[in-house]
Amino acid sequence: MKIKIAHVRNNAMGWNIDVNVEAGDQQQISQVTVKVNGVPVVDDSPEEDLDSWEKQLLQQGVFPGDNKVEVLVTDQSGKESRAKQEWS
Repeated sequence: MKIKIAHVRNNAMGWNIDVNVEAGDQQQISQVTVKVNGVPVVDDSPEEDLDSWEKQLLQQGVFPGDNKVEVLVTDQSGKESRAKQEWS
């Protein structure tokens, strides 16, 4: 799995966070969980397994302050892939 996390400051409040997941060869995405600062904000189990998954989360986290995004992806075989991004 290829997991990409990007963040950009939201002028109204917090951060806009983009999460993009691409399945590898012979893999399908079965579940995606995204936590922002330890709080689950996405728990998606699509009806059918996917080759790619993308979500934009608006006004998440805190500014100023420390932030952390954790992504957990499960494939069709139950194998887990993780990614984390932290910033201040």
